[in-house]
Amino acid sequence: MSGGDSKRDGEGRFRFSRRALIGGGVVVPLAAATRSSPHVGGREAQGTPPILFRASPEGTPAAKPGFLLIRDQRPTDPGPPVRGGDLRLLRPPAVRDDFSPVSLRQDYQIPVSYLDPLLRPDEVSMEPLPWLAERWAWSERDRVVTYTLRPDVLFHDGTPLSAADVVFSFFAYRDDVDSAVRNQFTSMQEAEALDARTLRVTLADPDGSWLFGASTQPVFQRAQYAEYWESRPVGQRTLTGFDWASALPVGTGPWRIAEWDERQVAFDRHDRYWAGPPAFERFFVAWEENADERVEAWRAGEADLVWPLSAEDLQRVDDEPARVYVADTASVMFAAFNFVNPARPVPGLFADVNVRRALSLAIDRDRYADDVFDGFIRQRAAGTVAQPWANDPELTIPRQDLKGARDLLAGAGWEDVDGDGVLDDVLGQRFAISVILRDDARPELVDVLRSVRRDLAEVGIELSVQSLGPEEFADRWLESRDFDLIAFAFDLYPGFTDFDLYGSSWDIRANPQGFNPGGYANETADRLIDDILVATDIERQRSLLRDLQRETDDDLFALWFGFPRQLVLAAPDLRGFQPNKTWQTADTRKLWRVATETR
Repeated sequence: MSGGDSKRDGEGRFRFSRRALIGGGVVVPLAAATRSSPHVGGREAQGTPPILFRASPEGTPAAKPGFLLIRDQRPTDPGPPVRGGDLRLLRPPAVRDDFSPVSLRQDYQIPVSYLDPLLRPDEVSMEPLPWLAERWAWSERDRVVTYTLRPDVLFHDGTPLSAADVVFSFFAYRDDVDSAVRNQFTSMQEAEALDARTLRVTLADPDGSWLFGASTQPVFQRAQYAEYWESRPVGQRTLTGFDWASALPVGTGPWRIAEWDERQVAFDRHDRYWAGPPAFERFFVAWEENADERVEAWRAGEADLVWPLSAEDLQRVDDEPARVYVADTASVMFAAFNFVNPARPVPGLFADVNVRRALSLAIDRDRYADDVFDGFIRQRAAGTVAQPWANDPELTIPRQDLKGARDLLAGAGWEDVDGDGVLDDVLGQRFAISVILRDDARPELVDVLRSVRRDLAEVGIELSVQSLGPEEFADRWLESRDFDLIAFAFDLYPGFTDFDLYGSSWDIRANPQGFNPGGYANETADRLIDDILVATDIERQRSLLRDLQRETDDDLFALWFGFPRQLVLAAPDLRGFQPNKTWQTADTRKLWRVATETR
């Protein structure tokens, strides 16, 4: 695993922040490494070389007949689904032998295939929907939530799901020493089964992210793990180290684990799945490190789905019948301002919002959208709230305006005094700034910053792009803080968890648990965050979040670089694919195969 944001704890050890999202080893999508505590947002991600594929203005490449570029986020295929056969998914390398459902070190494709959550994020909006829980209700001033389970859910061994299984799962998520999502459960004081189908959770305080976060974690079987769990003393309990070789993991999901080894995990269809069994009889998840080899395996008919896929990879299949899904994501890229750089003679360079706005106006986002992403990005989307249920679609970034940028800079007292092409202030200080990022960050982020450097030079600003190793990066932003901008690319959970980016209480200079990297302080934003954190009503939370987006865009927190899209390559005879913003290949249950002469 590489590329996650990290911090040092009090003993100098690195710990992963909550910006380490789902699954393992995603390359093109920003979702990359294991979910890790204590931060619940997204993470830096690895990527691919610059994208070269060129689509036609209509969005369909000039390619062999049968090649389809599908942009519909809720595509439909004529049915009914055809039952039978095998489904094969090829993924980048990832941890595959650690099935702990709470550490989530494993490729997330595995738990999302055999386990179910209480609530399931909608594939497109990411709002929580009933799943194992058919309903829920808040009480006692939003400090108690009561769930009612479906009556027809069976584990793969035929035993019924009970509230006791959910209670056990919740306590394991909170108390396991290796829990990757502990911070989603820190507000939980008690969880108890009232009867076989009813459980009640008591929170210390109202928690606006409880439904989006804790309630969407997979539920597992108490009977499988209770003895192992209770064999350790309180405070040292963990599911890590359980012998899954002799006791295959059991879940309630649409797929049942049949066997696994270092090459692949094989699943059988769960014929008694409560929501209807998969159409395919068997499902195989395999791993291949080389992106070229993954594409070649697909071309040879050895894989039905390949995800992630770069647009550069797309060039190698555009002469084939194929179905390529262009999926919107909850992914963000940005460079946050450092408002107090101790290495600058005048540390408060960005105190004037017009200076920040000038930098933003100087950027040609349409150019890097074409050159770096080949159009597979929402380059004018503003902010870090990319979850569709919460995003304000009317909030967009103005197009490049070099004259407007120059005018704002001149009004702030910047001019090129010595004629060297770089602006100077009244003290003769050059407008020379730095941006730092991790050297294992997504390569597209590096390319975006290079494009931004060229744009800023047009208005007399000299930008140094500094790609740092993980330890040096941590030292720079946590200790010396001698940078002007800090760049990130990460995916988001369904619920809003970036409060610690904006909130002054999470200023990393004063709060080691924080993530506010540059000392951003805005009283209105702080008040909104306080209200958002306790807003259990989704409509109210949505309204507050849109106010926060507008506030942090008006009082510019960062240079926004947009929301990248993801590509999924499917066999031409595969039907029923549904993009899923939480995990693009989560809905394999819905897939089936049709007869074709091209495969």
